[in-house]
Amino acid sequence: MPSEQNVNNSESPELSTELGRDIERQVITGIIINILAWPLLFFCAIYVSYKFNTSWVPHPFIDEIFHLNQTVKYIGGHWGTWDPKITTPPGLYVIGWLEYHVMRWVTSWNILSILRFANLVGGMVIWSWVVLRPLYLFNAIGFWPITLISFPLMVNYYFLYYTDVWSTIFIVESMTLALTLPFGEKLSIRASALCGLISCFFRQTNIVWNGFVMLLVLERRALIQKDFNNFHINNYLKLMLHGIENFSSLVLPYAINFLLFIAFLVYNKSLALGDKSSHVAGFHLVQMFYCFMFITFFSLPIWLSGNFLRRYIIRFLQRPLIVIFETLGIMLAIRMFTVLHPFILADNRHFTFYLMRKLIGRNRFFKYVVMAPIYHFSTFVYLEVLRPSTLYFHPILPVKIRNPADLPLQLSHITWTALIICTFVTIVPSPLFEPRYYILPYLFWRVFVEVSPEPFFNEPSQERIVVGNPRRLAFEFWWFMLINTITISIFARYPFPWNTEPHLQRIIW
Repeated sequence: MPSEQNVNNSESPELSTELGRDIERQVITGIIINILAWPLLFFCAIYVSYKFNTSWVPHPFIDEIFHLNQTVKYIGGHWGTWDPKITTPPGLYVIGWLEYHVMRWVTSWNILSILRFANLVGGMVIWSWVVLRPLYLFNAIGFWPITLISFPLMVNYYFLYYTDVWSTIFIVESMTLALTLPFGEKLSIRASALCGLISCFFRQTNIVWNGFVMLLVLERRALIQKDFNNFHINNYLKLMLHGIENFSSLVLPYAINFLLFIAFLVYNKSLALGDKSSHVAGFHLVQMFYCFMFITFFSLPIWLSGNFLRRYIIRFLQRPLIVIFETLGIMLAIRMFTVLHPFILADNRHFTFYLMRKLIGRNRFFKYVVMAPIYHFSTFVYLEVLRPSTLYFHPILPVKIRNPADLPLQLSHITWTALIICTFVTIVPSPLFEPRYYILPYLFWRVFVEVSPEPFFNEPSQERIVVGNPRRLAFEFWWFMLINTITISIFARYPFPWNTEPHLQRIIW
């Protein structure tokens, strides 16, 4: 919802009352839809999981073989044994070990099905009710939990034994605790830091998002206690000063995570565990454009409108030279900083293989003339969609809200910049074009986005102030369901043989 600073104080009482009633109707409608839809989604997920485990892939699929074997070693008590081909920490295998010792008493499923079930429960229950529900109650017209649990890049991994689901759960829960403060400020911040630390046991790059969460904690207190204004440099200085003054209560819980991570780097001599040669960090700048392109595609129901497209066209007409130089800069980045990892070029079990062969890298025309404008527009979407959701401050008057838990679910110019930097740091060093690396950049972006109140293609109404847009939220849900239906149907209906694999292979994200 809009912050107190952004509300037009000149509104008449009648307009304010009407706006309040409209928001109340949207909230009630959203809650009812989410309550009714979640059981249907859960039973659909149970059915798809059943098909995965009985007919589609009842055997380890792609990287599952490594995760399965390592978990079996832990189940057998061989805690000191490590597969050198595994590059991620053992958090998933500890979850699998715990779940196996619970489930083996109540089911006769095979071990692979039991381990996959951990991700299904995590995605459909923990992710939905523990992580997203509190955030939803803070911004009930901003997103629907049923939509984010249906996010296509995550859904495939509800049915497989991969690290992505629990990695996402713990790091986003770290943010949820930091924003909602369910246990009071002191305990909630410590719990947030603990969840952030645990998340790093599933994916090392989550340490970067620990920094983002810590900055959210600092900012939401500094902007109140130090009275942020519209002078950006002053706000940065106030944030730093507030962090120094409150180091032990706000910074130290997360600083411990950073120190432990540095100790891990010194001990391991690398970010990756195991197969370091295949995961050498580089400068894959085009990853940012891949990420923005995916975010633009998945968020289409949020930004698509005639007015939004006109704003992009008007920017080009008003500043043609700037747009041309920006596009040429993107072409230069494509030329200088594109990395084609051999895994992507050789593995036709991922959609990125076909994207690279049929579109992105098809030939020079597509690579530069087609893709550069697409990347430019995607960057525009990423930045402009978040812009109306950013907190603005009065140049003189102090912020009226005095409790951090009462602040709206919005970023300031500081955390908006930090979001872009964290996205850059987590994906650009990776040589692999992996859409699942974009899960966290998308979710941290989407949670803070306010849905456009504009209609899709008609002119926006000037008669009254409109906040939220339940039609867009509904369209977003059905958009995700359409993508999931298509991708799961391709997975189910188009198996193909591999010379080096005994079983038929299929296509996933």
